[in-house]
Parts: sequence; structure tokens; C-alpha cells
Amino acid sequence: MTFDLLITGGTIADGTGGEPYRGDVGICGDRIHAIGDLSAARGREVIDASGLIVAPGFVDVHNHASNEMEGGILNIPEADNMLRQGVTTLISGNCGGSPWPVGAHLDAVAGKPIRQNYGLLVGHGTIRAQARVSARSAAEQDIARMRDLAAQAMDEGAFGMSTGYFPDFVTTDEITQVARPIAQAGGVYASHIRSEGEGLLEAVAEAIAIGEGSGCPVQISHIKCYGPAAWDKADRVLDMIDEARARGLDVGADRYPYVASFTGLVSLVPGELRVEAQRRGGWDRLRDGDLVAAAREGINRQIGVVGGADKVMFAPLDPMPEIDGRRLDEVAGERGREPWETALDLITAGSVSCIYFTMKEENVRTFMRHPAVFAGSDGHLRVFGKGVSHPRNYGTFPRWVGHYGRDQGMFAVEEVVRKCSQMPAAKFGLHDRGRLAPRHYADIVVFAWERIIDRATFEEAHQYPEGIVHVIVNGGVAVRGGCTVPQSWGRALRLG
Repeated sequence: MTFDLLITGGTIADGTGGEPYRGDVGICGDRIHAIGDLSAARGREVIDASGLIVAPGFVDVHNHASNEMEGGILNIPEADNMLRQGVTTLISGNCGGSPWPVGAHLDAVAGKPIRQNYGLLVGHGTIRAQARVSARSAAEQDIARMRDLAAQAMDEGAFGMSTGYFPDFVTTDEITQVARPIAQAGGVYASHIRSEGEGLLEAVAEAIAIGEGSGCPVQISHIKCYGPAAWDKADRVLDMIDEARARGLDVGADRYPYVASFTGLVSLVPGELRVEAQRRGGWDRLRDGDLVAAAREGINRQIGVVGGADKVMFAPLDPMPEIDGRRLDEVAGERGREPWETALDLITAGSVSCIYFTMKEENVRTFMRHPAVFAGSDGHLRVFGKGVSHPRNYGTFPRWVGHYGRDQGMFAVEEVVRKCSQMPAAKFGLHDRGRLAPRHYADIVVFAWERIIDRATFEEAHQYPEGIVHVIVNGGVAVRGGCTVPQSWGRALRLG
């Protein structure tokens, strides 16, 4: 038989967690046709994978490819920082925000030369905005309208609904009700939970309750203990997940392999002050005489939560040389201002993102080891060399495999591959991806177990990983010999 693409002589880690074995993979069109001893077959194109691992392409179900960095995938479909990690499928629309309408966005993406497969969650915050529910609790008719919009999003191909950064007036009951059409359509509920610090346990309990009340599988996004005051909560969080799973609930989490997060500087402003600033017309209103004391106290409190102003490193998406890669305490000292004042100055001037060094390495490992936790980057599509970047944008999956799997001995190759491919694919309904099997889509990564490693650091974040030799997307070679090819084989995906 002649295959369109034949991968020969590799060690196959098929994504199931089973023992790797020597074999060949034969691909016809966009699908795997056969796996095993194909020495009698021919290929129109042949990849010699001798000495290499042949695995399912990695599946990143938590990223911000839809709307970050100059507009996300619609503006930079050629960005390869994810592809060269071995990621063949992205699910975006996380943390409560997504493009709208879902169907129109996916149609637009399908018209672009995208490098990976791409799917979307609908954001609960986006649904709220479309239902014209402003900064207030939702009335019964509001919730009915949001349910209709959630059903529409699922009809148009969303893989589920995300939440994140939701203020106190967004109730557990509201989210539960809006999530019910998501569950009915087979979608997942993915949540940047209400608190990852002091209120972590309560927030995990809320996410579990929403899953139980709505019928949705629950995905806790980028699970973490945020700030020193929360560092002792990791074991209890995992106990809560285990208890829920023992009751039959599908509750899990994703985790990036770094001790620092990435989000807006505005996260230093407490939620109630954000709402008040919005109501009054802008961040500068936090300097009003009746608010300035609360702003000082609230921002200082948040700086304390992260462990101090030296734990906040500026990482604007657009270059700002005067602050790029520098710490809040350093910039404040140069300006002769208090850290809280400097933070407010920069928030008022425009959107600034930051890297927050808030986590404990021991907790990162504890979460990663848990059987219900798999890999997710929380990353962005980036233009190589532009602006300050978090290393997860280039190194999440090679770091899971090479640093924690091989070098730290936390996972055998078959298990870490499963946590990067089959587990996320199965959780999000990608039933014909994430595993090497006949009739599955030919999304494949070929890597060197002895060499795969991340090279991106917090100081030099625009660095591609090593050891990813070939990447195949829908049967087309997207990375050959470690280099991205000009062709684009990605597709816009819809649930079902």
C-alpha cells in the first residue's frame, strides 16, 4: 500500500498511557490509516523517526489565542510559538471572554492560513454583555436571555463556556442556570475561579457546585495557590476535587509549569473599586477624594497578596521600553512614588500586563502530579521578539515533557504524553484527536525524548524549545526538522 505520509521506525506513545512500542504510522489524507509494522508499505512522503518518539499532537485547551496580542489569531495566524511546542490544537475563549458571535468568528478564522486547529469556548462575560446586563445582578429575564445566547453559542460550535474575573454581583445561581444549555449540548464549564488566593477553597467549592447544578463537566483553569497566604491550601484543593470525582462528577484542572502568572496590572485593583471606576467613567476617578483612600488601601492590600511590589514584573504586550521587564518596586522608586501610586498611574495611562511571581514550586509539582490535572499554557500567540513575554508562550509543553517528565522524573514518557494530548482532548470533546489510532485525525508530534526542553526564561522569553523535530497537523507536515514550513494545515473546529 502507498500512504500519503509514512512515519517509520519511531517509538509510538499513542496517548493512552500504554507502554510505548516500536512501529510505523501510515497516513492517508488527513487521517491515520494504519499503525504497526508497515515495512512493506510505501509513502509519497516518508519521515524517518528512528530514535524519536511519535506521539499525538499536544492539545492546549487553555490559551488566549482568540483576542490577545494585536487581535489574536485573526491578525497573526502565522505565529508559530505554539506550533513549535508540538501543539496541534488550541481551544481559546477562556477566562470569561470570547469573540461574538461564535459562528461568525469561526468562519473568519477558517478563512485564515492558521497553523493549528482552533476551537472556542464562549465567555460568560461575553454572554452577559450581549444580553446587555450591566454592572448589576441579573434578573430572571436576563438569565433567560443569557441561556438563549449560551444555546446559540453551542449551536454555532462552541466547546463550552468559560468564566473569569467575575464580580460579586454575578451569583453562583446565575452561572449555574446559564451553564445548563452548555451541558445539554455536551459542552464543558471552564473557570478561572472566583479566587485563587485567600478564597481559594470557597471558589473551588463554587466551581464544583456549578458543575453539579448544571450537569457540566468542570475544568478549573490554571489551578494555583496565588500568593504566600494560600500556599498551604494545595492538598485541600485536590482533596475537594477527589471528593467530587468520587461522587461521580467530572472535575479536573489544567496547569502551566511555571511559578509566575500573567495578567493585567488592573488585577491589583479590588473588584468593587473596578466597578466603581467603571461607573464613574474611568480609572482616574479612583483619585477622587472619596475614593483615593480606598484605592490606596485596596491596591496595597493586593500588592501584599502577591508578596510585595518586587513580585510584579511589567510585561506589556506592546513594547514600553521604560518599564519592559522591570519590577514595580524599582519603577516606583525611580519615579519617587509609592508602589500603589505607580500602579494606578500606569493603569490610568493604558493597558499594561504583568508577570506575577506568586506561586510555590512545590505546589506546582503537586498539582501537575494529580491524575485529574493535565497541561495547559494559559498562553498567547506571540510575534517572535516583540515585547516582554511569559516563557509559557514558548515552552509550556516541552517543559512538561522534558523538565518535569524526563529531568525531574515525575512522569514516564507515556504518562506525560497522555497529560499533554489525550486527557485534554477527551475532556473537551475532541474524540477523534489526542490519540494515535486508525481513523483519528493525523495530528502528530515527533520529538527526541533525550533532547526535548524549553529554552524560554523570564529574562529571555522569546526562545523556541529544542527537541521538537516534526509536527503534523491534519496529515500535513507543519514543522519539518525543527523549522516551520510555509504551508498551513490548521482548521477551525466546532463541537460535534
